Amino acid sequence: MCAITIFHLLHYFRINDPYRLLGLLAILFIIVLPLWIDQPGLTYPELKNFISGEKVREGNSLYTEIIDSTAPLAAWFNALLDVCFGRSVLARHILAFVLIFVQASYLGIVFSSKKAFAENTYIPSLIFAVLFTFSFDTLALTPELVGSGFLLLALNNLFKQLEFRGEGNESIFSLGLFIGIASLFVLSFATFIIASFLILIFFTRSSPRQFFLLIFGFMLPHVLLLSGYYLIDGLHEVWQYFYLANLTFHSDRFISNQALWTLAALPLVFLFISLVMMNRDARLSKYQTQLVQSMFFWMIFSIIQILISKDFRPQSFITIIPSFSFFITHFLLLIRRRKFAEMYIWLLIIGIVTISYSARYNLWGRIAYDDLLVADIKSSFEGKRVLALDEDYSFYKDNRLASPFLSWNLAKEIFGQPGYYENIIVVYNGLNMDPPDIIRDKDDQLKPFFERIPKLRGMYSRDGIYYVRNSVSD
Repeated sequence: MCAITIFHLLHYFRINDPYRLLGLLAILFIIVLPLWIDQPGLTYPELKNFISGEKVREGNSLYTEIIDSTAPLAAWFNALLDVCFGRSVLARHILAFVLIFVQASYLGIVFSSKKAFAENTYIPSLIFAVLFTFSFDTLALTPELVGSGFLLLALNNLFKQLEFRGEGNESIFSLGLFIGIASLFVLSFATFIIASFLILIFFTRSSPRQFFLLIFGFMLPHVLLLSGYYLIDGLHEVWQYFYLANLTFHSDRFISNQALWTLAALPLVFLFISLVMMNRDARLSKYQTQLVQSMFFWMIFSIIQILISKDFRPQSFITIIPSFSFFITHFLLLIRRRKFAEMYIWLLIIGIVTISYSARYNLWGRIAYDDLLVADIKSSFEGKRVLALDEDYSFYKDNRLASPFLSWNLAKEIFGQPGYYENIIVVYNGLNMDPPDIIRDKDDQLKPFFERIPKLRGMYSRDGIYYVRNSVSD
């Protein structure tokens, strides 16, 4: 492998040689290694992934026995991780590192094979990997990261349709299928089926039959999901807790707009310059122009997907990174004097890494991760099976969830209406079949249910804001 020098980094990745990806692996490893040595802490999305994975691994059926809005493939993926790694954060981060490298390599190969640029290059892979490090939480192993990989597979099939002017049936079916699979990791990823539909209308001669294949491919994973839950009489639950719950405008914000603007400032500046330079100096073929227009569409719908996502945090922005990589690569290749191009790539890398690490160590007053990181507060309860009747998941950091009430946003509708017989049955079955040792009930949500269910009232004793199971307290 050729040595990567500070003066020839861009030249190193301009050469169309797959072995150059080993250099990318080394660069990415150097950037993320300090985060492995000095881990920043557990985030709330990671903690919730732990909880959902544990519940599914225990044999509980999602939606029918777990009240949560987590996408099905995401929950099953979390269960697999729980089997393999338990609650090991480092093991998951290492696997996430591998996935990011694979995605970066794959994106570079796709752009190169589809002749997206004036020369075949692995610069997009480098930029993709570097942009992924703009915040430490983007390196977490989450369903968003896995689902974004399927979006890259979809993007490859979309490029095939543009390359062959919509003549392939297999690729258009695969395009819909991969977006459908991605939406079962994160439902808001379904937004990209609309983007694909519009791109095919504007830039290909796709027939009505091919659009039907696109929709059929997208719907197939969802039809299989609904069919499976129909067989276990859980169609109502999957519709209520997955589809409807994820179509609401409620989202959990873990970071402020000010912090996000600060983290994304440098990539946005490069994107703006790239678009201006391309509009002024680019000499592209008709096919490459269509790719540029298609990627702009893809970027717009990436922004829409971010705005409607259920979690608002830095990792929510990973779907926009392929578009940024595409346009910034065009900008770097347009620079005629190579030394200036080298200067810009180093400015991008050093700038992103500096901002990311200074934010990680709280050196920026404008960037705070307090709402994202689980507070390290010692609890009097550890190693228990617990239930928190509020939005604070930190109670589960050293404990495990008992009962089916994982998502408080969904469960509070049940506990807030004790007059409905159906809600009384749900609470009774949940606490009787999987009884928590400790229930944190700050607002006394359980009192009206205990008044109606004497058996549950006899199981617990009140201790401040907690209900302690009698067998545990004894």
